[in-house]
Order: sequence, then C-alpha cells, then structure tokens
Amino acid sequence: MNLDVTTHAHVEIDLNAIQANATAIKTHSQGQLIAVVKADAYGHGAIPVAEALQTIADMFAVATVQEGIELRKAGIQKPILTLFSPLPDLAEDIVFYDLTPAVDNFTLAQKLNKAVKDGKPRSQRASTERVKVHVDVNTGMNRCGVRYTEAAEFLKKLKTLPHLEVGGIFTHFATADETDKSFAHLQLDRFSSVLTSILNVPMKHAANSAAALAMPESHFDAVRPGLSLYGIYPADEKPIQLQPALTWKARVGWVDFIEQGEGVSYGLTYQAPSQTRVAGIQVGFGDGYPRPLLGIGEVLIGGKRCRIIGSICMDMMVVQLESSDNVAVGDEVVLIGKQGSEEITIYEVAERANTIPYEILISIAKRVNRIYS
Repeated sequence: MNLDVTTHAHVEIDLNAIQANATAIKTHSQGQLIAVVKADAYGHGAIPVAEALQTIADMFAVATVQEGIELRKAGIQKPILTLFSPLPDLAEDIVFYDLTPAVDNFTLAQKLNKAVKDGKPRSQRASTERVKVHVDVNTGMNRCGVRYTEAAEFLKKLKTLPHLEVGGIFTHFATADETDKSFAHLQLDRFSSVLTSILNVPMKHAANSAAALAMPESHFDAVRPGLSLYGIYPADEKPIQLQPALTWKARVGWVDFIEQGEGVSYGLTYQAPSQTRVAGIQVGFGDGYPRPLLGIGEVLIGGKRCRIIGSICMDMMVVQLESSDNVAVGDEVVLIGKQGSEEITIYEVAERANTIPYEILISIAKRVNRIYS
C-alpha cells in the first residue's frame, strides 16, 4: 500500500524551495543565517528541513530543549540555539547535547556552569571545558530576556563563571512586521546601546523574518528567519522572491445530491435552497483545518473553487459543486496551493479564519502525511 497516494490528506513540502529561500535571505542580509525550525519547522518537519539546510544555515534555533535534543539525535551537527531561557533543571541535558541556550537569569547560568564543572556526561561533539550561551535582552517586547538597562551588568556576572562562554547576544522585535516601525527602531536603539557598553561577544542578532527582509540596519552578524524560510512573507514588504514550500491536499470521499430544504453536517447549519450537488472531503479540524471556515472557506477541485457548506467535522467536510462538475470519488482536492490556474494561498486561509499563517501551518496534524521533494 502506497500511503503517499492513499492517505486521506497530505502535505507536499518542497525542500528545494526552502533551500532557495534560505539562500536568498542569507544573500540579502549578507551575514550568518540562524534558521528557525521550532514547532516542527512551522509544521514542515524539523528534521527534514534541518537536514536540507545543513550546508546553508550557520546555526539552528528552536523553542525548547526537547526540540534541540531531537535534532541532535537525528544527527544535526550545527550549533542549536534555544530561543527561550530553559528551566535550570534542564542544565545537564543542555550540556550533554551541546545545545546553546538563551540565558536571562543567573540561576540557569550557575546550573550550567556547575554541570560542566562537575564533569557531567557529555556527547562526543561537546567541548569538555565550557558551555556556550546567548544572552537574551528585553528591549521592550516584555516577554522574556534581561532588561536592556541591566544587560551589561548581567554580562559581567556571567563572566565570573569559568565554565560559561557568552557566544552571542540578541533581542526580539515586537512590531517589525508592522508598517509603522517606530517601536522596532526604538528597540534597535536600545539594543545598540547595550552593544556599545560590552566587548567581545562574537554573535549579535536581532532580525526576525520581517526585519531580515525590511530592516537592514538590524542585521548585525546574523539574521534569524522563521516564517520566511518557508516562503511566507510576514509583512507587505517583499524585497526578495520567496517560494511557498507547502501544498495541502485531500481527496473526494463521496459525491451526491441533496434535495431542497435538506441540511448538511452537525447542526444542519446549511439548508439547500434547491437540489444541490455536494462532495464530502476527507479532511477536517482533526487534521488542523480551521473550523471557522464553515460557509466561507473554499477548496479547489478540478481547477475550480468550491465553497465549504455546513459545519466542518473532525474528519470530514462538505463542499458545494456545480451540477455539471465532473467530480468523482478519489479526485484531488487542494486546500492550500495551486491547481490549474487557480490558487488558494495560506494568506487567504488565515485571513478568512481570522488568524495568522503561523497558526495554520503549525496546526496541521501529525496524521496528515508529509511528502518531501
């Protein structure tokens, strides 16, 4: 049985597109590339994406220690940064797997220093003398990080720990994806003021996808793209060409007519105004398709747009067909992507669902097969 063909729904992920996007961003920024592969590479698959970017990325970034460990176990050798300061209890795992944690508190720093000092077990690739960290500076987003007014003093304290090496310092923008970048520039000024008061930190980085594309003054030594790696623009600025890497497909499960006045799906929220040809699509909110799209979402079948009618179920949804449409069981359905001359973009799906492309991507369930090319 070929699951790539028979599965009820799947996404097709173009690794060549991701490589091309990474190369374009790196060329545009003229510095190092920290490829963000957190949340399973935004639903694209962290391990396949990291393997594809091994020769392009200078470092990978994840959200959690567990995500970093999974990459190490898969054989990823490049440095791996955790973007958020881990709990101190994870210090030994960080040291063993040679991860580079963000640090914004001295308790974690002390735990890391002690883990190295005490000779805790380490993987073969790890240095036996020091653990590298990056200092996270809060310049106004107020989500995490050392407050920018206290960062220089914090760095001095870290230098008292002999088994700790500050390999980088970074901040994160709150509004770089907005047209008005005045607050992003305020954050940049604050970060720059920290940099003028410290010496000898090898890697300085601030630019997320939006800033990597549209704020060259924020590029420093490296940029830190996430969404844009996968071919999605975080804002209206499009200074370089990006290629969407993901197409989401399903299949027609059945085709039938319903009579005038008959309802469809849970709650019978749709009532047929006349005899209507409909098709059941084998995908639902259990696969990550947004339930709010009932009545307003569309899919592509045979190169034509078909409107979703009735409630979206966990495993199925129903779409309206034209009576003349030549649609049969097993036909391809495109939820996100191109079919013929038509296209449904992730921006359209996100806007109709009143959310952002990030959420659509990471909501695609594990049971939706990933096919790589």
